[in-house]
Amino acid sequence: MNYDLPQDLEVNLEDDWSDDSKFPILPTLMTLGNAICGLTAVGLATKAVGIRLAAESMENAAALPLDPGAYEALRYAGALIFLGMLFDALDGQVARLLNQTSKFGMELDSLCDVITFGVAPAFIMLFFADIFHPRLMKGAAGIYTLCAILRLARYNVEADEDADTSYFRGLPSPAAAGTIATFAMAMPDIMLQRETILESASLDVYQLVMLVVPPLTVVLAWLMVSGIRYPHLAKQLAKKKSMKRHYFKIVQILFAVIFALVFQEIALPVIFLYYLLATPLTNLWRKFFGARDKALVKTAESS
Repeated sequence: MNYDLPQDLEVNLEDDWSDDSKFPILPTLMTLGNAICGLTAVGLATKAVGIRLAAESMENAAALPLDPGAYEALRYAGALIFLGMLFDALDGQVARLLNQTSKFGMELDSLCDVITFGVAPAFIMLFFADIFHPRLMKGAAGIYTLCAILRLARYNVEADEDADTSYFRGLPSPAAAGTIATFAMAMPDIMLQRETILESASLDVYQLVMLVVPPLTVVLAWLMVSGIRYPHLAKQLAKKKSMKRHYFKIVQILFAVIFALVFQEIALPVIFLYYLLATPLTNLWRKFFGARDKALVKTAESS
């Protein structure tokens, strides 16, 4: 049986791949850099989870402090997710700057995003298995990864349909991954300040984080596939709008930057939680009070 390609198809393939100017080399390398960050984050998260499990299997494990290497590995895993975000943000910009945008680049970007923003955060979340049953943790990790895949697939479809790019439909997968990564990056500082906070405020922040992160992962999964509209801050600031709207957004951004500079890693979870919760809570507020105001107007008109 002859498996040779038709001559015209061979020529077309050769034309498409032999010309270096047509293949987006630099954007592709940046996209693959995103994937490398995600894979390395998975390895570091696995290392942290392994140290934790080994410590728990020892006698008198509760009385022994966990190896600081576990928290450092977790911190680096979270930092690599942010580095992956940087690659993810720049590869498209570089492709447009070099006029090398392509369907290949978009598909490759989504595949790499699955690793960095879908798989790596799920592995990081497994470190926080202090209270919940391991099967529940694995289920939450699986749900998160599947929802991240669905979110990225929907984003590609909406990009093809020329949807409004000033908003995201559903929480963006980088924002969801970044939320989990911020807790990972904050863990070493939380452990260092655990006793001080416990003495001053009678609050064990470490146990609180261990309790919050696993359910939060499921909430993030739902927000990614939801229809809630999240603002694309960069594109909204680039639009010509009233000074009042821009002023409020700029004040919010400046406040977040100052807050992060003062409190460093501990501030990052608060900033990300504000972004992911502010929009749905605002929508609920408007829906509740908007419906109440309409009811009051109708009552006043009928009377």
